[in-house]
Amino acid sequence: METAPLDPSLPGVRMLQNWIREGLAVSIAILDQERIEGRLIWQDPEFLALERLGSTRPVLIARRHITLIRSID
Repeated sequence: METAPLDPSLPGVRMLQNWIREGLAVSIAILDQERIEGRLIWQDPEFLALERLGSTRPVLIARRHITLIRSID
């Protein structure tokens, strides 16, 4: 199965890119109702990389499991 490329003309993609540039903290809800908070550091067509407070390694979150992303700054 081939992944579609990330489309920068989509408003959601542009908003996430702005949040990445600004270093905003976000809260991400995933399918099992878990919430993960941190700072987005990059995105690609399949994953978001989130840096959690106090962690030296990012957490990768599959886009297909995300139900909500909101800024908390």
